[in-house]
Amino acid sequence: MFHGSRTGLMGTGLDVLMIGEEASLLRTAWERIVAETGRLHGMFNRFDPSSELSLINRRAATSPVSLSAEWWDVLRDVGQYHRRTLGYFDVTLRDYRKVRLDGKHRTVFFTDASVSLDFGGYAKGYALEKMRKILTASGIRQALVNFGNSSVWAMGAHPHGKTWNIGVVHPFEEGKSLKTYTLFNHSLSTSGNTATHTRHIIDPHQGTYSCGRKVVAAVCGNCVDAEVLTTALMAAGDASAGKITAAFRDVSASDIFNLQSNLEI
Repeated sequence: MFHGSRTGLMGTGLDVLMIGEEASLLRTAWERIVAETGRLHGMFNRFDPSSELSLINRRAATSPVSLSAEWWDVLRDVGQYHRRTLGYFDVTLRDYRKVRLDGKHRTVFFTDASVSLDFGGYAKGYALEKMRKILTASGIRQALVNFGNSSVWAMGAHPHGKTWNIGVVHPFEEGKSLKTYTLFNHSLSTSGNTATHTRHIIDPHQGTYSCGRKVVAAVCGNCVDAEVLTTALMAAGDASAGKITAAFRDVSASDIFNLQSNLEI
């Protein structure tokens, strides 16, 4: 068993527990995970002037910006998620339809100078998918990856059970759990407000923050799907939740916890 822990990656903590027969293999996998997550931390850092994302945000409203292959794939991916979630998942926080992609020249252009990209509801899921691939390529079959206590990947079974049992903590009642999920080769993502963490999820249709005592949890086979789905369901009203969830094929669980009353902001 190997436990690796690191703070400061994508603004949060990363904990990885791996089970295997060779200690050197587990350590090498951990080093690869740290290196890749560090790379992605830089890739999705919109505040770093040297990052490609920062360059896109600065220049794309003036003229088309050429994209690397990875960024081209990411922007196409988030565009598809925007459509699948009825527009509630939106990395512009306003209107992704103002982002224009040119496949012939592999460029991006913003039709509105106020547009910028923020991948807060996507990047951790993307990073988890990369970690999953590293673990698989390393021949590891049992692992638990906890990224910031809100994004989890559970590979295989717990060493003393058939699944990994992960509880979602009640954000307003200390010591209380909202629900426990049994995970086997699945990702669990949670999104919601706490008494000290509000004004971070926007309904792009209304331009307003989701400020209610609400928590969303989703279990999916794909880590990005789980991350995107919880972000979209936090922004959307309950009436749209069923349609949004139906657009995701491999959803084992999708729960919305309305905990009554609004937060004071």
